[in-house]
Amino acid sequence: MNKNFETLKGTYEYLPAEQTLREEIKRKLTEIFRIYGFSPAETPILCMYDLLASKYSADADILNETYKLSDQGERALGLRYDLTICFSKLIATNGSIVMPFKRYEIGKVFRDGPVKLGRNREFTQCDVDIVGVKSIMQDAEFMNLTHDGFKNLGLDIEIRYNNRKLLTGLIQKIFGKLDADTTRKAIMLIDKLDKLTNDELKAEFKKIDFDGEKVDELLQVLSLSFDKIKEKYEADAEGILKEGIDELSELILYTKNTVASEDMVFSPYLARGIDIYTGTVWEIFLKNRNVNGHDFNVSLGGGGRYDHIITEFVGTGEEYPAIGMSFGLDVIYEILNKMHEGEVKSCVDLFIIPIGTGVDSFKLASGLRNEGLKVEIEKMDRRVKKSMNYANKENIPFVVVIGEDEVKNGKIKLKDMQSGDEHEFGIGDYVSMKKIIENK
Repeated sequence: MNKNFETLKGTYEYLPAEQTLREEIKRKLTEIFRIYGFSPAETPILCMYDLLASKYSADADILNETYKLSDQGERALGLRYDLTICFSKLIATNGSIVMPFKRYEIGKVFRDGPVKLGRNREFTQCDVDIVGVKSIMQDAEFMNLTHDGFKNLGLDIEIRYNNRKLLTGLIQKIFGKLDADTTRKAIMLIDKLDKLTNDELKAEFKKIDFDGEKVDELLQVLSLSFDKIKEKYEADAEGILKEGIDELSELILYTKNTVASEDMVFSPYLARGIDIYTGTVWEIFLKNRNVNGHDFNVSLGGGGRYDHIITEFVGTGEEYPAIGMSFGLDVIYEILNKMHEGEVKSCVDLFIIPIGTGVDSFKLASGLRNEGLKVEIEKMDRRVKKSMNYANKENIPFVVVIGEDEVKNGKIKLKDMQSGDEHEFGIGDYVSMKKIIENK
């Protein structure tokens, strides 16, 4: 094969069994999104580059990883790097949208960054967002949605959460009033606390002229539980620090004794390394990261409150508070694929093998499909043995062989390919056949 035809690094092709699992993940997440009252929407993959660059500083990693291109009109374009920026534009350019607006979107996004577990160049995000609600009740509801989404996928997860206002407030409390850019740099460094040693982190802070003793004080505070931080600062907390403490306290109050509470773990250094977040933030990890000998110490998704970017997009002065999250389909797929290694599930429920009975087999397939079953007919005139081998290789769970005798007697045998058991039915008894197949 021509080497130029090879699949690019960080992009993938999925065969039917693999894509079936991916579609199942989407289906199960969509079930939960709808239960929580979200409706589907869709936005373009190809965008004006100015849109993609509008909410980030010029040196932001996400812009360095953006795929840039131009059209025949020489306009600067780019491939979207997430779904949030396009969602913000959707709100800003559709004045008829009624608030609160709740939507989910599942789509491809692109980043030209290093390829590793959980980081591809072409990947699928499953996003769910709401605009128009300030209440921390909504933040708490997202904790429950996160729990329910992963429970529906059969995954036991940990929700690490924090609040950007708390982080900003603690930095200002310890270092004094800082400009927005310096505060942003400090928050981005704190977000790396689980990846760097304290000495490495202090060296990074030194590069941006932070006092060493105060850095030690900050690191000591960030090792405390939320209750201890609250006890230490609540009495004289003001401004953004007070807001952060109050919002986290309210979030914990709402989620106490709910389904999410067993998953939630306060993570004082979690910032989610994106500039747009303004309040609650969270990320999802497996509780047990070892899956059949494979280490999945990687984020499965995350989210946060971003109360400013849509407001800035609209530009009327009216507030558009927003909060949302993304489930990382590709890493979830990798985990479930390893969990069920060797278990290949067919897209087909039943394989019909005609022996000179094409018309009757066609009628049987039509009747069973009308009952909602997924049916395939042998059309290659192979011997029965070869047709059976095909059904085995494709892991099709049931087979029916229809010859002239079966048509004459009006009886067929449904064969379970795993157990070898056979069940006899009238040739038109579709409902009874469906019960056996669905109860497998």
